Amino acid sequence: MRVDRIAPLLPGLLFAVFSTPLAAQRDRLSLQPAFRLIDRYAEQVIRGAGTPGLSLALVDRTGVLTVRSYGYADVARKTPVTPATRFEIGSISKSFTAIALLQLRDEGRFDPSTPVRRYLPWFTPASRWRPVTGHDLLTHTAGLPADRDDIPSSRAQAYVARERTLGSAPGKRWAYSNIGFQVMGVVLETLEHRRYPEIIQTRILEPLGMAGTEAEFTHATRPRLAVGYLPLHDDRPARPGDPLVEGTWIEYAAGDGSIVANSTELGAYLTMLLNRGQGPRGRVLSDAGYSALMTPYALTERGGDHYGYGMFLGTLDSLPAFWHSGGMIGYTSYLIGIPSLGIGAVAFVNGPGSPGDVARFALQVLAAELRGDSLPELPAARLPWQVTDPAPYAGRFVAPSGDSLVFAASGDSLLLVRGDRRDLLLRHGEDSFLGPTPEFSLYPIRFNRGPKGVTEVWYGGEWFAGERYRGPRRFAEPKEWRAYIGHYRIMQPWEPNFRVVIRKGALWWIGPEGNEEPLTPTGPGSFRVGEAGSPETLRFDEIADGQALRATLSGMAYYRFFTP
Repeated sequence: MRVDRIAPLLPGLLFAVFSTPLAAQRDRLSLQPAFRLIDRYAEQVIRGAGTPGLSLALVDRTGVLTVRSYGYADVARKTPVTPATRFEIGSISKSFTAIALLQLRDEGRFDPSTPVRRYLPWFTPASRWRPVTGHDLLTHTAGLPADRDDIPSSRAQAYVARERTLGSAPGKRWAYSNIGFQVMGVVLETLEHRRYPEIIQTRILEPLGMAGTEAEFTHATRPRLAVGYLPLHDDRPARPGDPLVEGTWIEYAAGDGSIVANSTELGAYLTMLLNRGQGPRGRVLSDAGYSALMTPYALTERGGDHYGYGMFLGTLDSLPAFWHSGGMIGYTSYLIGIPSLGIGAVAFVNGPGSPGDVARFALQVLAAELRGDSLPELPAARLPWQVTDPAPYAGRFVAPSGDSLVFAASGDSLLLVRGDRRDLLLRHGEDSFLGPTPEFSLYPIRFNRGPKGVTEVWYGGEWFAGERYRGPRRFAEPKEWRAYIGHYRIMQPWEPNFRVVIRKGALWWIGPEGNEEPLTPTGPGSFRVGEAGSPETLRFDEIADGQALRATLSGMAYYRFFTP
């Protein structure tokens, strides 16, 4: 496995610009200051995250205004990102699947309100409620788990969904599910009697002139893509400056995320969406179909946004916007449009970094230019150890064993104090920080706030109470739970491992990025993962010498691993 450190390459960051002839005159007359500001912000984001490469396209209803390319598509070969560089776009693909199905609806061949078993008779997940419809799957409200990535075949992934038990009544609870769009991709294939990539090619890509875009990626695709990079460690939160390695390669052709595209051509797709389904060669989507795509059917858990059919619906600076992100192995993507202004942005990265931040800022700058307002200030670069208000976290926190953690605020930083040693903590999320390595490498250090301030802190299964804490300090749990504590791994690259800990008398599931969910007992050795209504389950078995050797997460079998 080759390890490449990206940071030393960034001072000589490569940058290229492409503008279509249609937009060239507008570029020269008015948009260059806006583009220069966008470039400065993109470079700032890239440097801060150690991003290998980034591609950004800005569009309006007439087409692509400009494509900005930064960094490397292949670090080892020093291959620069260009407007033609292709990336895996991930879940942005979901809207392509929805559009193809809405075309079939216009043709009278598909009805979203009909139970899916009409099209796939074998699709019968266990449920005490009504049957699942296409509408439920297209809006992530079917009650299905998120993933089943241990199965390589799309049709098989869809088929085994029948073995799951719905976590909530269809249509009642939003829970993001790739499985749902895998099923809808198979519905599409069943109705069309041909493969998903061919359907997307003829129904969407060819009418939009997206000749360099494909709806599957195979081994033959790989040499024509930017190389995707991941942090070296796949079992813990990534830190700024961590070494990067090439991501595991897979082949894929499913309805939830199998499209590869460059930013120029995905910009053409975004232009069609800004024109309510009208493409350069005619309508790709009827006006009724477009309205169905963009109707806010379900309230999501993401900041008050809603979900349509394969599209998030929210706001940017109080203006209605549609958007979707995508995450693949070594790639992250983002698409956003503001219909009232007729502008949008597409951004890709092939490693760490936030294309969404770049795309949103770019639209804020472009919107200010179109309104004739002053351009926004370049956001200040925040170093990872800078904390807006570190004082509330300062104090001494004590575990039931008597061990303690002491934190001190110093300027705009938070420090972990151990004798004469004072280590900077790095921001990880809200009330969450990364501690010094190697002592605190596996989990974030998380603080919990009460009405009067921070009351407790934990690291994995270790728990410490502060002076404001007023609850119990001793906890009991069933003795059989001790067998479940540990690190579990599966040989698949998406969610390759997780850990289970006991904290304050409760079991917790902790993912490799530090995200955690409570485990609620549902039977002997069986648990619900997450809050009430969650479709995710975890079952422990194969107990030997007081340890569970297998933990099955929503149908995927993970096994106890030898590392902590």
